[in-house]
Amino acid sequence: LHLPGKDKMRIRVGGNNVAELDRKLVAMTPTYDIYRSDGSKLGWIEKKQIAFTDTFDVYLEGKGGIGLFKPPPAFRIEGDFIDRNFVMKNTNNEAVAKISKDRLVEFDAFDHYQVQVAPGMDSILVVACLCAIDEEFDEEHKERKKKEQGEGGWFS
Repeated sequence: LHLPGKDKMRIRVGGNNVAELDRKLVAMTPTYDIYRSDGSKLGWIEKKQIAFTDTFDVYLEGKGGIGLFKPPPAFRIEGDFIDRNFVMKNTNNEAVAKISKDRLVEFDAFDHYQVQVAPGMDSILVVACLCAIDEEFDEEHKERKKKEQGEGGWFS
């Protein structure tokens, strides 16, 4: 089970909220609900439980599924998550967004990304997914560093 520390994240553009991520507190895999600024649920993103490589599935609200049975994912995000270079694809396996960490801009403590969004694709959804993935891998890296440094281990 995934039991995270933070549970909400707001995405702002020009001082205005455009989306909010709400991490599900108890889930089999890391899962974030995505809401628009008006409070309507856009969908959710979850880390795929069984995959050869790290993969995230993105589901849209109101696109099928009843009760415990979720709809098929509307998008899949795959790539090199360690170096933050990944692609979001639709159900036809067409790239609808490409995201890469910008290594040229490192003037502050924040991660910077280059995001390319295909025409007609919801850019707010893409940025919300990027934020969820960035948060998830930052959490995993913190945990890994703690273990490597011996915090809480047998010999600490």
